Amino acid sequence: MDIYADALTETLRSLQACNNLQVNEYIPKIPSWASRTPETLNLRMRLSRYLAYPLQARAHQGTVNHIIDHGYAHLLHIIDPKRSVVTVHDLIPLLAWKGVIPGLSYSHYPFLNKVSLNALRKARAIIAVSNSTKNDLINYCKLPEEKISVIHNGLDNCFRSEPAGRRRALRKTFGFPDESTHLILITGSLSYKNHSTSLRVVEQLQAICQNSVQLVRLGADNHLLQSDLKGIRLNKPLLNLQSIDKQRLVDLYNSVDCLLFPSLYEGFGWPPLEAMACGTPVVTSDAGSLPEIVGNAALMASPNDVGGLCEAILTMLEDSAKRREFVRRGLENAARFSWERCASAIMDIYQKI
Repeated sequence: MDIYADALTETLRSLQACNNLQVNEYIPKIPSWASRTPETLNLRMRLSRYLAYPLQARAHQGTVNHIIDHGYAHLLHIIDPKRSVVTVHDLIPLLAWKGVIPGLSYSHYPFLNKVSLNALRKARAIIAVSNSTKNDLINYCKLPEEKISVIHNGLDNCFRSEPAGRRRALRKTFGFPDESTHLILITGSLSYKNHSTSLRVVEQLQAICQNSVQLVRLGADNHLLQSDLKGIRLNKPLLNLQSIDKQRLVDLYNSVDCLLFPSLYEGFGWPPLEAMACGTPVVTSDAGSLPEIVGNAALMASPNDVGGLCEAILTMLEDSAKRREFVRRGLENAARFSWERCASAIMDIYQKI
């Protein structure tokens, strides 16, 4: 949400003069009385989100209000909904609870998530970040199609492909093995990122690939990862990077040989686009919005098709002609997504309101 808010605000401000609008950003504050409450059951977050923030939002309304995270759509009960827009990124908690996403389940009814989703029908306009998310809103929230505009997220211009010599040098800055070892990158830490499948894919690759294969992971260490590693035999240890800044993220994409992204579901999915913009081949699942976002620029398989994902990565690693073709397609595909295009489409909605 920070990436979306910061990039959108910055780009909108570059457009505001020619559109006769002034763009302001309000960031909620945790009041002193809430900061003294215990963290048990996320009590501090819930009191701030559902009691304090609505009062703050009502006091800071604009001519047009844009709620940039659908998890805060409950604000529509407090601010003027007739001049308010909400961006919806995904419906993962609701879909998981309904059993719609194979391999992902929620044990309890997502009450607070549903409170916000139910408020969406009050909004003047809704932005969905993909056609997949729009279809979910229509099918599972029964929202009218004409109220929803699909506006894809942008992609930061910092993501770029480096020449071969620079890529080799960047590998060294991370302490990675030289190019005789294939580096497979996975990202994220949430359960729907499906790292258990990624680990099994790399386990197979290490057994059949001509060159050695090493797995690199970007994301916070957690109990899910430790659980997924049980029963997996990697002949090279997992290399884990827990936190890096944006420039080092660009360096990382340029240092690896392939991004493996077998997510169980995505409302949009930035990592495949980021990798493509850096000239790195992508193998991803065909779940949620991913086919829409990657187009013909990635090889895809079902999220838990270990054999299919393994074969796709082998193609990217060992078929140089196909690798070059997918790198070319990836660069072209990533160029479709810009914050300027996203902000311009959103500005049109503001003007209509």
